[in-house]
Amino acid sequence: MQWPLALTTPLLLAGEPSRGHRAAWAVACGALVGVIAFVDYVTGYELNLSILYLATVCLATWMLGRTAGIVFSLAAVAAWLVVDIFTSHGYTHWFYRYWEMVIRIVTWLGFALLLDRLKTALAHADERFVTVLARLDAAVYVADSESGALLYMNHHCEEAFGRGLTNVREIERRWHAAGAAYRPLSAGAGGPQQELQDSVSGRWYLLAARAIRWIDGRPVGLYIATDVTDRKRTEELARRQEERLEMTSRLTTLGEMASTLAHEINQPLTAIASYCMGCVRRLRSGEWKREDLLDALQKCAAQAERAGGIIQRVREYLRKRDPAPTACDVNALIASVTGMIEAEAARRGARVRLALDPQVPAILADRIMIEQVLLNLAKNGLEAMQHTPAGAREITIATTSDERNLVSVEVSDCGSGLPPQLRENLFVPFFTTKPEGMGMGLNICRSIVERHGGRLTAAPDPGGGTRMRFTLPAARP
Repeated sequence: MQWPLALTTPLLLAGEPSRGHRAAWAVACGALVGVIAFVDYVTGYELNLSILYLATVCLATWMLGRTAGIVFSLAAVAAWLVVDIFTSHGYTHWFYRYWEMVIRIVTWLGFALLLDRLKTALAHADERFVTVLARLDAAVYVADSESGALLYMNHHCEEAFGRGLTNVREIERRWHAAGAAYRPLSAGAGGPQQELQDSVSGRWYLLAARAIRWIDGRPVGLYIATDVTDRKRTEELARRQEERLEMTSRLTTLGEMASTLAHEINQPLTAIASYCMGCVRRLRSGEWKREDLLDALQKCAAQAERAGGIIQRVREYLRKRDPAPTACDVNALIASVTGMIEAEAARRGARVRLALDPQVPAILADRIMIEQVLLNLAKNGLEAMQHTPAGAREITIATTSDERNLVSVEVSDCGSGLPPQLRENLFVPFFTTKPEGMGMGLNICRSIVERHGGRLTAAPDPGGGTRMRFTLPAARP
């Protein structure tokens, strides 16, 4: 499909005329010279139409080229001179007639040469413009807003969607929008950029569209589809890699919590065994009451449910799944996490203190992911206090809310604090000060918080230690 030279005048849009048309234009220009000369002769220069010869010269130059412009410039000068002589146009001296003739021929020849240069420059400008569009990596096409007829397709567009297309609907039928329906451009208004997939080739494009006026004034749509397939693949690989790192972090955290989980599960199992043995002894002795056995069995069932809940919580924590945001009670979530770290804190000689605001609203979040954030922050706090005197080791978890509808969770420790050089690299992937660390824990925590629309920050505690604070948007009622 050829590009119409849309940036030039309508005469240039006609392109180079055929041989028959050239002859017709030459006859028309010659006739115009004759008509002007005849009228001037008949009226005895009363109307003085010789200025119209300039229009003939311009028309001949534009339509037939520089040579024709020069020829008709000379023909116009000759016609003017002949008419001037035969009408006895009065001059006080013969020199003035030939002086005017020289001025006219120089002027008309100048116009012919200048117009030829202008036409050549415009043609070259269009060629450069078409060359640039043809070599763009993006697919560019123009379609009529009412009929959908394709008025232009660049080379990349023809390669992407095929040659010979006549209507923009043939392209639109191939678009598959990600997360939203594709909305075609309406006449007179542009649309937002959309990421669309070509259902035939499977490639992804970023489509930008806006309404413009075509050379004949009708509204058309200009579309620019940039191939973003490589970017989409990179984003998908990065997302999968982040999921693997999150899973690795969970496994690492779980490995470090093994003693805690064993202790938690051992308590209900020990209680179940005790209640069962008590029931067996009473049944063997023959001295038992129905109420006592029923109470022991109920307590045994409650402990079994507790053990099952612990196992289920671990399974949920490790299960690979897509994020599932729900309305969560952040205080209850923190209480659940506290139960998971209490044994580890006791082993390290530390206390866990809660300063929870009972009025904080629920948050919209994936419970397991936020649990992972809290576990990582709390575990880091416990490790940061290894050189703190045993009686002063305390982890504080506090919640607050503000008028911006944000819920803040703060995890503070009484460790040695954050040196300035560490503060700058705290969230950099693979940066760690622990010999056995991976350097991904805080980076993953920040990614999770930002995925939920929040922000994770770190600051030194004025009383000593570090404050890790993250915000999450409150769930709408």
